[in-house]
Amino acid sequence: MKNLKHLAVLIGALLLSASAFGQTARLHLNGTLQNMHLWRGLQVADGGVLAADLNVGFLDDGLKVGLWGGTDFTGDYKEFDYYVSYSVAGFTVAVWDIFNYSPELPFSKDIFNYNKFSTTHFLDLSVAYNFDTKFNVPLRLYWATIFAGRDLNTAGDNRYSTFVSAEYSVYRNENWIVDVGLGGTFAFNRDDLDGDANFYGNDGINQISLRTTYKLKLGRFDMPVFAHAMWNPDLKDGYLQVGINLFAF
Repeated sequence: MKNLKHLAVLIGALLLSASAFGQTARLHLNGTLQNMHLWRGLQVADGGVLAADLNVGFLDDGLKVGLWGGTDFTGDYKEFDYYVSYSVAGFTVAVWDIFNYSPELPFSKDIFNYNKFSTTHFLDLSVAYNFDTKFNVPLRLYWATIFAGRDLNTAGDNRYSTFVSAEYSVYRNENWIVDVGLGGTFAFNRDDLDGDANFYGNDGINQISLRTTYKLKLGRFDMPVFAHAMWNPDLKDGYLQVGINLFAF
């Protein structure tokens, strides 16, 4: 409960600060339909998934406070997350509280349970930089570390599992974007029995990706469609994800 209180205080402080400085809030909502959910080299859901993002933007949308949720059509996958992000000059820093309460996961389904030995939550801090913003180079770097929640070594301490990735646009025009990417994982805190295990599997390369996006327009609506091929050398798996951005306001 302590982490929950800290998150609530942080969100409240951000909202009050924006109000105090006379910032205009902007409400955003978007939804995506896809045949599976892929995340950091993992297939989180293997059936059709509907996901939505609802956020409030301040400081010309540089600061966002939001909710993200997704579910598949069978109810085998359910997720509800909170996040705060800030972007400036190509950098983005974000804190996510990720709550995957899918029925098959052997953790508490109580959204208010933050006990590290039973919680379904984990808290994630990420930093990203987009070189396109300042240098006109279509390269994006990303670092994310889990700093609390269900990421424990065998001694019961947080492992601080980390995912790092690089993504580069090899082709772009007015209709198409083609990206290639490479990602890997490791952990900062281990004990003698932990080996090279981390939250995502084992240390090493866990994501090789090829993603193609077509900027579909239907009337005045932008509805980009995408195909995402991903290989995980650690798990020796491969996936082909397809999806469409149904709406964005």
